[in-house]
Amino acid sequence: MAVRVAVVGAGYMGSAHARVLSRIAREHPGLVELAYIVDVDRGRAGLAAARYGGRPLERVGELPRDSVDLAIVAVPTRHHYRVAVELLERGVRGLLVEKPLAASLEEAARLVEAVEEAGAWAAVGHVERFNPAVWALHRLAARGLIGEPLTLVARRVGPFAPRAGDTDVVYDLGVHEADNALALALEAPGVVRAYTLGRIVSGLNDYALLVLGFTWGYASLEVNRITPFKQRLLYLTGSRGTATLDYMAQELRLYTELGETRVRVEKEEPLYLEDLHALAALQQGRSPLVDIHQGLAAMLVCAAGLEAAVRGRDLALEETSAYRDHGQLLARALEGYRRYREAVEACSGPRGCAG
Repeated sequence: MAVRVAVVGAGYMGSAHARVLSRIAREHPGLVELAYIVDVDRGRAGLAAARYGGRPLERVGELPRDSVDLAIVAVPTRHHYRVAVELLERGVRGLLVEKPLAASLEEAARLVEAVEEAGAWAAVGHVERFNPAVWALHRLAARGLIGEPLTLVARRVGPFAPRAGDTDVVYDLGVHEADNALALALEAPGVVRAYTLGRIVSGLNDYALLVLGFTWGYASLEVNRITPFKQRLLYLTGSRGTATLDYMAQELRLYTELGETRVRVEKEEPLYLEDLHALAALQQGRSPLVDIHQGLAAMLVCAAGLEAAVRGRDLALEETSAYRDHGQLLARALEGYRRYREAVEACSGPRGCAG
């Protein structure tokens, strides 16, 4: 039976989800039905519904109880927790919440608790994990072609997008790189440090350099929304070579003593692959590949970094309030990251692992 979906929020991300769901419905008959598009602006919901399908609604409370299998939460971050809990109360038992999981680590932890109490299926929209080039990087690392990891350097920068103005850049952009670092490391960092600059284009931090110390080396994650061009790059150096990743171009290269190799990547829109994975997993009764615990773990690392920035020194993760309050949830997250690694090793690309 097709998975009945409600997209909640018809802005930039919600409309993108509706678009890819309509494509999935065409290409995979019987997998999905876009049933509702919900937005406080009924006109905006109506436009998206007219283009992609579904019935437009203004409020989650208008959803008939038990009428959808999966709700995609694509409202502004400050509303994630409230909307997700309201959906659970309406009988929705499948959620895909856009990143960051919530407006604060405390709200994220409360959302995890609500999902567990409801026995719900819940994924987080860390879309870069479905980027075919990122998948190829993880596969390359898992096969030992880089050797033992030593350093990870990532740069995710670009111009300010007003739609993200209510979210600190560490949670807006840095959470992508923190999540990817955790997925590569398969362990929590032992030490965190961060440097931030704020109130440049918003009332929050607009630049951050987050440094994570792992047992094998360091990850340096630079993010900002003050650069007039978009750039999404990553360099992973190991004992046998270096891999360079361009997220946007979906290009991956490996450099070793034997020379340069351009790694074959089957390009595809990551959001399409993310939604395809979520639908297939929910329909088949499988756990989400990027689950809610992983979303919380990425936020926890970011929150610890922000605490280190405020205190102006390196902090052991265990001495941060983020860890003291919510560190007990990390074990579940690391289980999820290991499941992701197993999927990467089993499938040459995210498309082949969706079925």
